[in-house]
Amino acid sequence: MEDAFYRHLQDLSARADRTGTFQFTDFLNLDEQNVLCRSRAELIRYTLSGGAEGCERVIARFGDPEQFGYETPFPIVCVRIAPLQQKFADELGHRDVLGGLMNLGVERECLGDIVLRDNVAYLFALERIAPYLCDNLTKVKHTTVSCALTDSLPDGPLFRTEPITLNVSSLRVDCVVAAVCKLSRGNAEKLFASQKVFIDGRLCPGGAVVLKEGDTVSVRGFGRFIFRSVTGNSKKGRSFICVEKYI
Repeated sequence: MEDAFYRHLQDLSARADRTGTFQFTDFLNLDEQNVLCRSRAELIRYTLSGGAEGCERVIARFGDPEQFGYETPFPIVCVRIAPLQQKFADELGHRDVLGGLMNLGVERECLGDIVLRDNVAYLFALERIAPYLCDNLTKVKHTTVSCALTDSLPDGPLFRTEPITLNVSSLRVDCVVAAVCKLSRGNAEKLFASQKVFIDGRLCPGGAVVLKEGDTVSVRGFGRFIFRSVTGNSKKGRSFICVEKYI
């Protein structure tokens, strides 16, 4: 599976280089982003976008606007999914919305991040699939919904984070993950053995990696956080750190 995806990336890169036209992937999950990162030196220049800053699922666009002499936007649109009657609607969660989409038979790679605000979902999706979603997604959970393309996103930061101060023995990623996810060191180590921890879209090779300011850590099953800074040190040599956890 990984080899086939790597060959797909090579094909897109070579086609963009040969034709001078931008080539796009579908939305990439963390495993696919890891393959992309590892292959960076063998591919032509590419950029990433998920539709908005902070998106975890992203599309890769192969090609350089300066070299090609023109610009092409990413084929991403935002679909607003809202209950027809908020007063009688279920409280909708990410899994509820994703489940409704999957029930339509839509492939996951056509869908990006889902953001919920005031029981309204904002879905980033491939432009080509959006009309089908708008015409066919009529129910999420037990709630009747309407879908429409939108250029208006909620006010304020799209992805909300919560600042957390922690006391850790080391800046090693396994120590920080254990503290953020409220796990024992042993259970945190199992996440690395199971290849469930990624830093900036790249699979983390092990718990000994030392985090740098600005690193985004994604932990499958536990969410993600940004390592911000060391704010101080205790008399016992431990570090006080600040992270921003996505909520």
